Amino acid sequence: MALQLNAEQKYILKIFGDKTKYIIPPYQRAYTWTESECEELFEDLKTAFQKNKSEGYFIGNLVLATSARDEFEVIDGQQRLTTLIMLLKVLWAFDAKNRKLKNTIWILDDRTDAIIEQRVITNIFIERDSLSFNEVLDENYQYEKPQNKKDKFKTNIYFFYEKIKDFIDQDGNDIKDFIDFILYDVSLLPIFTEAENTAKAREKALKIFETMNNRGMPLDDSDIFKSNLYYMANRHNEQDTFVELWKSFDERCEAIDDKLKLRAFKIYSYMTRGEQGIKSSEIGLRDFFEKTEYSPFKKKTYREILDDLNRIVDSVEYFEETKQQSDNELAKWFQLIDLYTNAYPKDTVIVYLVKNNLNVGSDNTTKFAKSLVRQSYAKGSTTYIKHDMYDLVIKIMHEKWEVFYDKNYTCPYGFGRLYRGFELLEKYLDSNQLSVYPYKLKRRMYDMPGKATRELYERFFRGEQ
Repeated sequence: MALQLNAEQKYILKIFGDKTKYIIPPYQRAYTWTESECEELFEDLKTAFQKNKSEGYFIGNLVLATSARDEFEVIDGQQRLTTLIMLLKVLWAFDAKNRKLKNTIWILDDRTDAIIEQRVITNIFIERDSLSFNEVLDENYQYEKPQNKKDKFKTNIYFFYEKIKDFIDQDGNDIKDFIDFILYDVSLLPIFTEAENTAKAREKALKIFETMNNRGMPLDDSDIFKSNLYYMANRHNEQDTFVELWKSFDERCEAIDDKLKLRAFKIYSYMTRGEQGIKSSEIGLRDFFEKTEYSPFKKKTYREILDDLNRIVDSVEYFEETKQQSDNELAKWFQLIDLYTNAYPKDTVIVYLVKNNLNVGSDNTTKFAKSLVRQSYAKGSTTYIKHDMYDLVIKIMHEKWEVFYDKNYTCPYGFGRLYRGFELLEKYLDSNQLSVYPYKLKRRMYDMPGKATRELYERFFRGEQ
């Protein structure tokens, strides 16, 4: 069945009308727009008002999910939506008697016009984000230059306040005409999916988002998994505990590599597949964790999952620190694994380290790492190595791995993209040579190994030295 969606271009007054409210979910990233993006938006609106007023102005798309009347989860467009609501709030400071403008910022009581709640609500659990956003949208907020320039909400709303003052005082524009232009001639295109529950509606909306998104920074799967874990904690009223645990995990990952969160989930999937004895090709990470019956999300608590993820980070830290050590036997083999042309062998050694809780003798770990170098380098540079790694992960998880040798190995005349790894391997096949870091390599991609070097490699891969 085709994916069903609803889309209708609407003016600002309709976007923020009736009882409609927009929820920014926990998995979204923090607010990141700076004065630069705010200025671009304001200048575009001002130009459209002054030169093309009759044509109106289109701001862009919103991708939304809903399972409840008048309540939409924001999948894409939160930066634009959040900034727009702050601009409307500033405009209201110059036209406070405008009920329709006030009604775009807050949902109002039909009879008293009292504020019931904000139109845009953030559930992002970065405390400073939600608190600061709520503060600038308070009815009595004072527009003053913020002392903390890192607070993007206060910085940006003050920027708009100063811009509107100049727009009126220096440029001589009629603020009421400009506000009417914003409300009646500026439009967005909300695209939303509906389902019987939020999770299903979100899944549909994310598919739309992934299909149409070709700019900016799309959400990655780790953002969605963060949300799933948050809701798991929410069922037990442990949101605050989860927030602290996730912040710690997030900070540890960022300190090593900004892509480590997603990689940790991928390694976690390998471990789970290994436990289940699965050798087949991988499926998408989101499908793996959200749909398979053996997913940790269906078998474990959020605390257990975060414990597992932190153990993976522990092992990545150990690998990264060890490979940078000089005069260390294990560092030699970690360096060579790191030089392989894709991440499958490196992720496999992380699985080994996690499985063994880092409490393994250096001889055992060195034996495994050396064997892994043989197994991966013997195949050359290829993505097909993943099938060997799937099988090896199963053996690791069931404690049945064996040292690898290729008794029929014949050294090629060229090493392709692995030429740097083979050059380092040649140095380290000298039994007296311990690790060197940083190492300098000179071989070029098309350099051919001599006969003696070829024989040296063959003895290594065949297990004859």
